[in-house]
Amino acid sequence: MSAPRAIIQMVITGTRILGRAFADAYKQAAANSAAARAAAGGSGGPDASALASGDELTKRSGITLEESTKILNIDDIHNAEEFAKKYEHLYKANDPAEGGSHYLVSKVVRARERIEMELAQIKMIAKQAAEEEKAAAFGRSEAGGGDGPKDKTGGNSGSAPNP
Repeated sequence: MSAPRAIIQMVITGTRILGRAFADAYKQAAANSAAARAAAGGSGGPDASALASGDELTKRSGITLEESTKILNIDDIHNAEEFAKKYEHLYKANDPAEGGSHYLVSKVVRARERIEMELAQIKMIAKQAAEEEKAAAFGRSEAGGGDGPKDKTGGNSGSAPNP
């Protein structure tokens, strides 16, 4: 066999091997993607109907609350002073205008936004709970059966006498 023919056969064989490897890798990536979608709630199983508000915020922001607290190195998201201090420090330390990394600044900003979304969600839920409690208390007073205090005769005090 001549040298050019052997080289051509090696190139063809190598191309076949690489083609098969790329095809197998693509199939595996597609399978992993389908599995990730199913795990994220796309399957419609029992977990899909029980999505917590945090999961919805994670989907919207692209970052978890846990990851956000790790990025900003804070323990309690309710400590506004520590939260603001850590954010400012990390933003200034990684500011691209000062030679820092745009990627790191974007992670810091996304972490802050995610925590702010969580705090807004908590505030909204607390407000709704207070409104529901107020409505329930109003419903109990309505069920009490009176418009106001009664006088000794059984009528409403301060109103016209009953005929």
